[in-house]
Amino acid sequence: MADNARRFHPVVGVAVAVLGLAGIVTAQHLPFRENIQDDLTTRSEQALQAAGLSSVQVDFVGRDGTLKAGSTAEADRALEIVRGLEGVRAAVADVPAVAAPAPSASPTAAATPPTVVFTLGGGRIAVTGTVPSEAARTALVQAATELAGAGQVDDRLTVDAAVTDAGLSGLPNVVKALGKGTKDATVELRGGNLSLAGTLDSQATKDAVAAAAAQVGATVADRTELAKVQQALVKLPAVTFLDNSTTLTAAGRAALTQAARILTDNPQVKVRIEGHTDNNGSTGDNLALSRARAKTVLTFLVSQGIAADRLTAQGYGESRPARPNTSEANQAVNRRVEFIVLP
Repeated sequence: MADNARRFHPVVGVAVAVLGLAGIVTAQHLPFRENIQDDLTTRSEQALQAAGLSSVQVDFVGRDGTLKAGSTAEADRALEIVRGLEGVRAAVADVPAVAAPAPSASPTAAATPPTVVFTLGGGRIAVTGTVPSEAARTALVQAATELAGAGQVDDRLTVDAAVTDAGLSGLPNVVKALGKGTKDATVELRGGNLSLAGTLDSQATKDAVAAAAAQVGATVADRTELAKVQQALVKLPAVTFLDNSTTLTAAGRAALTQAARILTDNPQVKVRIEGHTDNNGSTGDNLALSRARAKTVLTFLVSQGIAADRLTAQGYGESRPARPNTSEANQAVNRRVEFIVLP
């Protein structure tokens, strides 16, 4: 009897074997499970990022995934992507509930857009207007500081939570695009409209400002002009003609050749060619002569390769003298052709 008691019961042996096998399987399965969920998480994040949904959070337990998205539309797109990945068994999305408006809020109340004005001049920038938060204020002042330098910004912004942030996110890029070479400019966002004015140093700067302004989401009115081009055209030698004629002198042709070179170097610039006369002769004859001479200049520039749609010609006769017609010297100045760079 004692000998039988010491014997190992076969049922006990089987139980021990089963438990041991289960332990081995569990030990092997745990790291395998972790590897699967890590792999699915990584591949899901990569797929969402490629689809522009990097803000969606992904968490897998085994082959089952949970997504956290900012909106229902975002969740639907993310689920379609993740559920299509190999190895995913199931996926659900969690979208935060949208808070209901406060009882006191009026459903018909009109939102007030922000007003911001940057005024650059004398090496300083004044920033005035009303924005919805301190964060918006900081971003705008920082953009002005990057352009003008530390200590060169007059911050006159006020914060009012009642206004919206419409257009504010893109406004700093417009200010930065003005560049260090711009000495005077105004950037104004008001009532959903963006107005630009001032003198810019190059066509590249003008293009950069226009591109940044287009991203603001407002109606843009661009009245900026190019300083160097206008100055270069003003400094040209006088465009001269034979007496009472539309025929250019040799000096006149040389001056226009220089004008063509300036316009070729600035291919986006458009100009108005203005013809003027002194007060000798009849008003009608002077007007006709000024128009004909402006047209002659336009034709010459086109022959030099300047596109005709960049040029307009206008004659003003004796109506806009640069100096009083009180002497022959002044009259000589009034017989002129001017180039006006258009905004």
